[in-house]
Amino acid sequence: MPSIRPLRWAPVLVVAVACAAAGCRSAAPPAARAGGGAPAPASERTYEELRALLWFQTAEEHRQIRIATFRAAERALAAALADPTWSAVGQGPEAASLPPAVITDVDETLLDNSDFEGGMLRAGKAFNDADWSAWVEARRARALPGALEFARFAAAHGVTLFYVTNRDEPYEPATRDNLAREGFPLRDDVDVILLRGERPEWVSDKESRRRLVAASYRVVLQLGDDLNDFVSGVDRAPVAARRAIADAHAELFGSRWFVLPNPLYGSWQRALTAGQSAPADAAEALRRELDRVRAFP
Repeated sequence: MPSIRPLRWAPVLVVAVACAAAGCRSAAPPAARAGGGAPAPASERTYEELRALLWFQTAEEHRQIRIATFRAAERALAAALADPTWSAVGQGPEAASLPPAVITDVDETLLDNSDFEGGMLRAGKAFNDADWSAWVEARRARALPGALEFARFAAAHGVTLFYVTNRDEPYEPATRDNLAREGFPLRDDVDVILLRGERPEWVSDKESRRRLVAASYRVVLQLGDDLNDFVSGVDRAPVAARRAIADAHAELFGSRWFVLPNPLYGSWQRALTAGQSAPADAAEALRRELDRVRAFP
């Protein structure tokens, strides 16, 4: 779920712009997300976040990465359908007789919410529930490059897509309408949109929803823009722990698990300050993050 921290606080903006000119890269402290904490103050918006938004919306490199990733997922899906032992979630031989399914995230994996981010930036606002609700209910998120083609390829080959999202349960009608309007395949006989809070155990960690799908389907691929879309225990883990968890599943990435780029937000931000006390102000938050940057000399 996107957030924006506008360019309001002059000292932070000056430092951030100077850093950008020097070639630094920084990410602002995490704001309220699906599963996140309290909204970040508007003063924490940095120049580098603006650059991330523009890259997401305009860079041809971004578009090509997505198209290539979804094409690779199509090839993997074809191989999975030819191999009844293929599973993306560690299912055994008993899953061979189950119908195939793909588990996919929605926001910044299939649907583009960057117009919402841009609106928050232009209005000088930080992320807030009211504006996010208005955006979701407007049903105006567009399909990201390559996403619709992959989804239609899967459906044409008899594969059910399960949309596992950390949008909150009240947003199911709007989410379904938005996906349908963009042309994503949906089933009427099965609940394929699984939102946070739809059941008491469906929290930000998506493992319980993955298990539910795997009980009735052979899950052949997973797609997402966040490590939490694939494994548990990473949402508030520090950088080193997240890397260790990812490395333990290295053989799955690019073969059964496909990651889409998202520099705008995610659990990677929380990893930067995991285990630390909250910063006193935006300037301290920026200093902490600059300390994480590798630099020469």
